[in-house]
Amino acid sequence: MEQIKLLKSEIRRLERNQEESAANVEHLKNVLLQFIFLKPGSERESLLPVINMMLQLSPEEKGKLAAVAQGG
Repeated sequence: MEQIKLLKSEIRRLERNQEESAANVEHLKNVLLQFIFLKPGSERESLLPVINMMLQLSPEEKGKLAAVAQGG
């Protein structure tokens, strides 16, 4: 009985994690689409911290993305 409770608890935890992951992917998709369709400049640049955080970009990748945001 104890093992059943433990397994049910683990299933609920995994389901919550899956829901959170799906929400994060949806948010990332929306941010990236917004970045792609905005004109280069400050609006695009304002999305850089969000993209950097979500994708955990390296310093080199951050630099490349910043150049794209500025239109380069």
